[in-house]
Formats: sequence, structure tokens, C-alpha cells
Amino acid sequence: MRIDFHAHILPGCDHGSDGLQTSLQQLELAEQAGITTVIATPHFYPQKESLSEFLARRDATYGELKAAYQGGVEIRLGAEVNLCGGLDHMHGIEQTCIRGTNLILLEMPITYWSQSMEETLIRFQDDSDLVPVLAHVDRYDPTLIEHLLDYGLLAQLNAESLAHHFVKKQRIAWVDSGSVVALGSDIHGVRTGYADFLHAIKTLKGRADTIFSRTERLLAECAVEEK
Repeated sequence: MRIDFHAHILPGCDHGSDGLQTSLQQLELAEQAGITTVIATPHFYPQKESLSEFLARRDATYGELKAAYQGGVEIRLGAEVNLCGGLDHMHGIEQTCIRGTNLILLEMPITYWSQSMEETLIRFQDDSDLVPVLAHVDRYDPTLIEHLLDYGLLAQLNAESLAHHFVKKQRIAWVDSGSVVALGSDIHGVRTGYADFLHAIKTLKGRADTIFSRTERLLAECAVEEK
């Protein structure tokens, strides 16, 4: 089972796909790469829009794609939620979790991490009913990431990061530590398709199956009854 944990495939929902035909091409590329499940994770920026606005847009574009897609890839609905201070107190934030689970994919800022953000992340980990997974941890200062991984945070790795030989050993060390529970294409458009994803599987060798097994187990363990 090959699970793409982080993909921008909803038509017109964010800059990942400019429309339905692009989304269908993305899913065709996923099929060709042997992907069995794609988790649709459109960007949610709480600083820029309300939760209700985001959910309405996400659900409408998801419905459009589901109605048009006739292929064999399972599409699961989620979100990539931009972390901001106090996010854990937002009413209804659980609706951004991967549907049918209490897993929430959180995106840290690329540059400055405030103390408030880190405190919010720790509250998600310690005091929330939600299970946070850090999106594309390969993008950040490794020292900051390792601090969070040592604390017990779970991580998703972008497939393209395994193509960079000078950091590959470090990424693999994170996999071997058990912290990396998911692999993502983070696909935008169709230009590169799933080439990086397939390269990552080849580079990881047996570790790729280990990651996919972790993802499958995590989705099962974090399953909740849908309301």
C-alpha cells in the first residue's frame, strides 16, 4: 500500500491545481506510480480566512473531484494547516483533520518560529484530543526539528528531499528513529508528477515500506467516528 500523505490535488482550492483537468492528471500520475491512497491537503491559513470559508471551499472542490474521478486511487480529505499561536483553541479546528481520524497536518513557518507557536504545538501534543503531524520537516532547520522530534512529535517527509545527497543521510536517520510516519509528494501541478516519489521509494529501499506501514497503522489507530 502506497500512501501519499500530503498532496495539493483539489481543483482550484489552492495553487496546487488550477482546475479539474489538472487534478485528474495528478491522480492519473499517482495511479501510474502505484499510489493507492492520496490525502488531499489544501492549505488553510487561519490568519487569512475563516475556518468556515476554508471548509466550504475545500468541501466543494473535493465534491467536484470525487464526482469526476473514475480511477482506483482512494482520495481522503484533510488539510495542511498553517500553525499560529493559539490555533489549538480555535473552535472547530478538528474539522481540518484527515477525515475519519484525529490526525492534523501542521505546517510550521519557513522562517521565524515564535515561542507562542512552539507552545501551541506542544499543547496540541500534550493536551489536545488531536494528533499533530509536522508537514515537510525537511524544509526546516534540522536543530529545531530534532528538538521537536525528541519531544515525540511525528513527522511527514517530502519525497523530493531524498534527492539531495548532502542531507539524505540525515533524513534517513529520522526515518530510522521512528519519527517519520508518512511520505508526501506535496504535488503542485503536473510538471514533476510522481518522479520524486518514485525516486524516494528507490532511495529508501525497504524503509519506504516501513513508512507506508507506519502511515497505515497511524490512520487506523487515530480513527474516530465521523459526525
